[in-house]
Amino acid sequence: MTGDAVVPANPARELPPALRALKAKVAIDLADFRREVGWRLPAALESVSASEIRQHLGPFLEQTFRAWAERENQEVQQALAELAQREPPASNAEALTGPDSQLMRPSFEVSTFALDASVVAALALGVGTLFANAAVGGLFLLAAPTLAAFGRERSDRALRARAAESALKAIDEAVARLGTELNRVIEDFAR
Repeated sequence: MTGDAVVPANPARELPPALRALKAKVAIDLADFRREVGWRLPAALESVSASEIRQHLGPFLEQTFRAWAERENQEVQQALAELAQREPPASNAEALTGPDSQLMRPSFEVSTFALDASVVAALALGVGTLFANAAVGGLFLLAAPTLAAFGRERSDRALRARAAESALKAIDEAVARLGTELNRVIEDFAR
């Protein structure tokens, strides 16, 4: 080597400081959104019924994420437009009409088969033994509704936990897709 300057392997990948700062801001915004949802969701799920969770949580998450993603996209587009006005455009950067903000509806399935079967078995056993021994049969018949109430409460708790887990997983996937898309837009603008 005769003192030649070392050229970076891929000079097109080096972003100007303003674009690196924008990418960092996007990463912080995405992390803040995820943290905020993760913090608020479990408490919100405690105050609603299992049927409301099944019916409304998926559409609510989708609408909330879509609105936030559109605002985030507008912020990125505004920052890029301001940057384009300050610096001479090297090329015509393509405008993003909107990131891929599809958020799949989380699937909330909690199996209550074992509990339901135990309630039916208690009822059947109660009716069956009622003829042989009225006291034991009556005890089983009285235990069935209590067992059913306990089972409903337990399945609702399981549904809430599963709903929070599924919702956060869906949010994580959507945030990752949005982050990738916004980074692509920023890198396309840099070219």
